Amino acid sequence: MKPPIEPHRESLPRVLGLFDAVAIVVGSIIGSGIFLKASVVARELHAFGPIVAIWAGLGLITLCGALALAELAAMLPQAGGPYVYLREAYGRLPAFLWGWTEFWVVRTGSLGALACATVIYLNRILPMPHGVQAAVGVGLILFLTAVNWRSTRWGASVQSVTAVIKVGFVAAVIVVPFMLGRTNTSNLAPVWSDESPLAFWRSIGVAAVAVLWAYDGWINVAPLAEDIRNPQRNIPLALALGMVLIVSVYVAANTAYHLVLPMDEVIDSPAVASEVFYVLFGGVGATVAAVGVMFSTFGATQSNLLTGPRIYFAMARDGLFPKRLAAVHDVHKTPANAVAAQGIWASVLVIGAYAWQDQPSNAFDALTDFVIFGGSLFYALAVAAVFVLRWKLPDAPRPYRTWGYPFTPAIYLLAFAAALVSMLIDKWEQTAAGSGLIAAGVIYYAWRVRRGKATIDPTSL
Repeated sequence: MKPPIEPHRESLPRVLGLFDAVAIVVGSIIGSGIFLKASVVARELHAFGPIVAIWAGLGLITLCGALALAELAAMLPQAGGPYVYLREAYGRLPAFLWGWTEFWVVRTGSLGALACATVIYLNRILPMPHGVQAAVGVGLILFLTAVNWRSTRWGASVQSVTAVIKVGFVAAVIVVPFMLGRTNTSNLAPVWSDESPLAFWRSIGVAAVAVLWAYDGWINVAPLAEDIRNPQRNIPLALALGMVLIVSVYVAANTAYHLVLPMDEVIDSPAVASEVFYVLFGGVGATVAAVGVMFSTFGATQSNLLTGPRIYFAMARDGLFPKRLAAVHDVHKTPANAVAAQGIWASVLVIGAYAWQDQPSNAFDALTDFVIFGGSLFYALAVAAVFVLRWKLPDAPRPYRTWGYPFTPAIYLLAFAAALVSMLIDKWEQTAAGSGLIAAGVIYYAWRVRRGKATIDPTSL
């Protein structure tokens, strides 16, 4: 039996506690999806019952995946998170391909999409020309890159503050309509869809892609395991507490949207939270909502920027990414080169998205659909690694064991398989592009091995 790989000599200091870890889970997930994808889901499903069911159902399914990930994070508390789990379960090639897609599109694409979302709401307060919006999005990413280059503690503090603000804002969206008596249960009609079964399930599949974006980010705390104190306890706790809170908030927020706005208005609104506050408070309310959503998307941008460099850092330590990305800054003790590389490429993606699309909302949707395919594929492999490592490393210490095993990870994997079929049918451009990117990673990996840049176990090829 091969034991888990020991931590590397060049490691990161443990400066984050349980509150930071919970804030990373919550702050990573609550970003743009709950505000910008609600209309997409309503447009596909047209009925309150299926809408609430898909937000609750996919939330519980995501919780199943998080419970499995918690076992792996407690077992292998190293920088890189899923990269480490995939490497131990399947060998270096699948692990490398995850990090490869994270750098080129999943993590950096998420950064770009969240920057676009921030600009969409800023533009509602301060209208800007298209080119200026692109510049603001890039400036946001570069500013946060500088913060995280300078200090992990600073980055985590930004994350924690914005997480508290965004949870407070979403709580206001949920509670204020009831306090003011501005809810109307007739808005919940129709309760169920009258589509044919085939059309209904296809609509469910398309809506699921939008909801998956809203839940994307649940995996973000794992790559920070090397920065977190007592990760064997704090990461499982953060994942469980964070996911229960998120599912409750998402279901309640969507219920509030539909109690305030008729179905047609939810479908037609690109910014549902602003519409709710406009109904409640007029123009001032819409401005307040725009500021609240900006804090939310800003915080989610920070979360992704904090997480991603740990993945490239871990891969560079293994010789699978350029060695310079494994450097720890002599003074700041951050993975400074990995932080800078991520920020530069994410900025390029933002510029490309704005050049390709004439509306920020179109740029946002193009980036999110691409992210979901690449991310979900490797998230599923990471969850499946629980089964593989129970078999490969049965005696390895497991401070936390997946609650409900083997059913909880199996539920997540079955749901992913269904979502993948939907993406192959309705999002074939994104799946084709994502598959091409993965194929390019195989070629790069083979080239790097041939040049002797990495010490590769031949059984992983």
